[in-house]
Amino acid sequence: MKTTNNYLLVVSIISFFTTSIFCEPNDATTTRIPILKCCPRDKELIVSIENGISKVTNDCRKSTTAWQPKIYSPTRQMQFNEPLDGWNVLEGRRPECRDDSVLTKIPSRAAVPFIFLEDGYAIVDGNVEEPIAPNDYCADANAIFVCVKKTPEGNRAAATMKPKIRRCCGKSAVFHEGRESCDFVNESEDTTPLLGDSSAMVDIVSGFPACPRGDKYTILADVKDAVLQLDGSMKVDGVILPSGQFCVERIKELNQAVKVFACSEHAPQRPHVQATDIRFTLYPVGFIISAVFLAATLAAGWLLPASHHVLHWRCQTHHVACLMLGDLLMAIIQLAGDSLRGGSCKALADLDYTVNDKRRN
Repeated sequence: MKTTNNYLLVVSIISFFTTSIFCEPNDATTTRIPILKCCPRDKELIVSIENGISKVTNDCRKSTTAWQPKIYSPTRQMQFNEPLDGWNVLEGRRPECRDDSVLTKIPSRAAVPFIFLEDGYAIVDGNVEEPIAPNDYCADANAIFVCVKKTPEGNRAAATMKPKIRRCCGKSAVFHEGRESCDFVNESEDTTPLLGDSSAMVDIVSGFPACPRGDKYTILADVKDAVLQLDGSMKVDGVILPSGQFCVERIKELNQAVKVFACSEHAPQRPHVQATDIRFTLYPVGFIISAVFLAATLAAGWLLPASHHVLHWRCQTHHVACLMLGDLLMAIIQLAGDSLRGGSCKALADLDYTVNDKRRN
């Protein structure tokens, strides 16, 4: 009887472990999404700039940083900067395009980076309406290869198609001028159309234009001051912008005002002034000399304590201090020239305006 009980105990233990082994989920068999990376590990595609135009080659070079794709998870509403656990990154692999598609090379742009969703789909040029399937692209740090469908020639339906107008940041996004990038927002259904009454005449697609000089754009005008043409081009200040070289978008800081973005070559041309022009030297030098004498005036005033209680001296001191600070700011602006951009440019402009306003008052 004792032998029988021992036998049953052994059988029970074996049965328990066998059941545990076969019931335990096997992570190795879990299906992961294959994501193609164009170059092998620690390498990236070579992007060269020729005549201001970014060109992507088929070759790879050693990268200085790890690949950090910008991934957005709609379900968790979170952003990630490294491949997800559910991804199976296949390095050194290119997509195999179908007969009706052609492999297109697209360089990365700071204004509109590539966005990857957790299911592996990619959003290129902000085109959220047509995300790219994982097997139709390979990505890298500075470029992406995409299988793009060929446009059939002689398509009769093309004659009846509406012209396509680009929306820079795409659906549910606006342009943040301070950060020079797009911000996602929740748009209500009663939001004013981008192009007003003309919106019904066109099809809105997403993405910034592909400019000949690369990722360089300028804000030309308000949409209400531009005239949309029948062929999808836009007339701004007498200049016709081809449909593929501009986009429209709301500006977050300007209460959602809609502006026209265009390639930098369409910006109004300013008179060309040589960098060696003597005026670029005389202006800042004059401001600096003025600031030195104003500082000396302030120092002399402080050396006369008998006049410190006089109201006129106090007003004069404040006025001279504003003059000195204003001249210093103007000298900095003149010396910095076009290198001042973004927040620093606005900060100096606001400070200079405030100082000069105090001086006038």
